[in-house]
Amino acid sequence: MFEIDEGNATKVKAINFIGNRAFSDSQLRDIITTSQSGLLDFLKGTNIYDPDRLTLDRELLRQYYLKNGYADARVVTAGAELDRDGSGFYISFVVEEGELFAFGGMEIRSTLPIDTKVLRGELLTTSGATYDQSLMDKTVERLTLVASEAGYAFVRVRPKADRDVTGRAINVTYVIDEGPRVYIERININGNLRTQDYVVRREFRLAEGDAYNPIMVDKAKKRLQNLGYFKTVDIKRRPGSAADRIILDVDLVEQSTGELSFGAGYSTSEGVIGDVSITERNLLGRGQFLRLRLAGSAERLQIDLSFTEPRFLGLNLAAGFDLFHKDVNLSSLSSFRTRTTGGSLRLGFPITENLWLTNSYNLSTSEIFDVLPTASLAIKEAQGEALTSSWGTMLSYDGRNHPKNPTKGVYLQVGTEVAGLGGDVQFVRASAEGRVYFPVTDKITFVGRLMGGHIEGWGGQDVRLIDLFYKGGETIRGFDRGGFGPRDLLTNDALGGSTFWSATAEVRFPIPFIPQELGMSAAAFVDAGSLFGAGHGAKGLDTQCGLAAESGSDHRGRAQSGYLLGRFSAVRAAAGASIIWESPLGPLRLDISKPFLKERFDDEQLIRFGASTRF
Repeated sequence: MFEIDEGNATKVKAINFIGNRAFSDSQLRDIITTSQSGLLDFLKGTNIYDPDRLTLDRELLRQYYLKNGYADARVVTAGAELDRDGSGFYISFVVEEGELFAFGGMEIRSTLPIDTKVLRGELLTTSGATYDQSLMDKTVERLTLVASEAGYAFVRVRPKADRDVTGRAINVTYVIDEGPRVYIERININGNLRTQDYVVRREFRLAEGDAYNPIMVDKAKKRLQNLGYFKTVDIKRRPGSAADRIILDVDLVEQSTGELSFGAGYSTSEGVIGDVSITERNLLGRGQFLRLRLAGSAERLQIDLSFTEPRFLGLNLAAGFDLFHKDVNLSSLSSFRTRTTGGSLRLGFPITENLWLTNSYNLSTSEIFDVLPTASLAIKEAQGEALTSSWGTMLSYDGRNHPKNPTKGVYLQVGTEVAGLGGDVQFVRASAEGRVYFPVTDKITFVGRLMGGHIEGWGGQDVRLIDLFYKGGETIRGFDRGGFGPRDLLTNDALGGSTFWSATAEVRFPIPFIPQELGMSAAAFVDAGSLFGAGHGAKGLDTQCGLAAESGSDHRGRAQSGYLLGRFSAVRAAAGASIIWESPLGPLRLDISKPFLKERFDDEQLIRFGASTRF
């Protein structure tokens, strides 16, 4: 008989990187699957030391560097040291980045009778762009598919890279010829105790009986790894029943895909905030995504349920639905409360490598209620409930070099929403946002952002108060929530606007004398923008107020000295500084900002603290 004392699982106390100059420790920690121990991640398994996961992390780091221009990058070692008391591991990755390369000349050479001019349109690699190994791999796959569709089932595409060390450029020649005639007899999938077979097979662009292509099989392996369902993926080849037949054995080791998380914090706009969420990324082994989230504060209660099928109808379509309920107390902002309940259906698909189009149908009921007796007449006239039926389209382009903490690249998003497909509300809303990230040095990043939006009623209907834009510290720091824009000067209630724009220039940099591994950085910024175009109800009230002022009377029994809306279209601007901390509780940000262009009736906010808004 053996008596076993397992003890507690050994956690990862810290993850450090040596030799990294292009990316900070916090950026690289976001790339790997292993995480450091923190106050709120005891429900996760990623902070437990696992040698197999460490091997995967080495490969993820290497691929990340290859994707961002560092063709010679390699992870020299990935070591783990147990601390003296045996309570945890300290993990260190030693990285050699090498030089930053760009793509040079692009050529296609073929021994097959294929028009190479046509094939040039399939190239994802372009001269002058930053070197990206993943784009080379995707180009090989596209050229292979095009040649196969042209009748060359055994085509072989090999990229040959010629380095210009002096010019830091890589010239690429895609060589196309005919490979050995081998067919796939069978694909065996092993180790998927929970994940359904079809979830694995749909990541292959090959099936039994097809011509064997090693490039396509390698791409299938990478796609399986990127799903996040498996700890390890290994595809082995062995002889089949004949000399021209092979069998592929796909050996998988599954990992946990469910997550229960919660968090708490403090926001200057809402006070104490908290949220709890349950997430499953591989629901019932079908590769589906499900999340239930409950969030709230003293002023807000929100419940969200989201479901996504990433391969709708077996195609490269992401379909899903969202259900939501939100109750917000805006008494301090506009003397009323709102309640919104509804849902949406989504369908999205990629147009190109970085371009994504999403369409959605939204149905919701919203209500303005609990209006205070001292509220603006515009708010009192707007109270009530309405049904909104709308169709939305969103086009997004993401060319950033990092999903969470980018230092280079561009992000663009344009969206429209049309309400009036039934229901009680008719409007057209358009919005756009653009962000650019530019590395000034290895440690300093410039960030620029432009945003804008407009909403307009149609069919003779005005835009409801609840559908207008309300802007403040989330747009121009230094102003309170709903701190600028159309306002009732008698009650100080924000009334929203139909048009807004904003611009941000920010420089992010490390804090001197503070160790990088603490995940702290700072920023200096300037924000500017405007919100204008009050709803027709507020404009009518402004006219009444102006006429009353001209006649020396007050339609509400108060002295009047001017118009209701004032110079609300004037530009506002503020400057300030920030401290950003990637804490164990999650990203936190402290903004200190002071407006230098404002109006006397604006609501200011010197300090803004809460969860970091990534942009």
